Amino acid sequence: MMQALLGGFLIFLLRLGDVPISTVRTMLMVQGRRWPVAGLAVCESAIWVVAISRVLNGGALLHEPIKIAGYAMGFATGTVVGMTIEGWLAFGKVLVRVISHKNAELRQHLLDDGFGVTAVKGEGRGGEVFILFVVALRRREKELLRDIQAIDPHAFVTREQVGEALNGFMQQHPMTAGGH
Repeated sequence: MMQALLGGFLIFLLRLGDVPISTVRTMLMVQGRRWPVAGLAVCESAIWVVAISRVLNGGALLHEPIKIAGYAMGFATGTVVGMTIEGWLAFGKVLVRVISHKNAELRQHLLDDGFGVTAVKGEGRGGEVFILFVVALRRREKELLRDIQAIDPHAFVTREQVGEALNGFMQQHPMTAGGH
């Protein structure tokens, strides 16, 4: 019984290794970063092969459900860990669009804080509005959203991932100098 528990725990730990790698690899793949993706794929597949061989070892799969549980729980936990790691790494850029009744004050504040801001006239339900477009490093996204909320808690804000941004203004934040 102890050997089965240790086997299940080892499988859990192996999945806790390869699944977060898979999550980060997928995010890098979306951004077109070929070589880091290839390196992570090698590590991920090597760990996976060891994990699956432990599950299927000896053909006694149905007699040792702890191995299945270790595999499944490792996958689930590894997914959460991978998402957390990816959030810490915060690769890439985001586009944030803002419609605010305080657009001039907000625009100036964001410019002063080192964000590039483009204001475009638009027509909203209540008449003329300005839409502020900000492309920022994901590492600065929380700071950007805090700045917006501090100036106008009622601003309408949308955000999306940006695959690539060429030219324009994107000041490097001290924490991200030389970053992505």
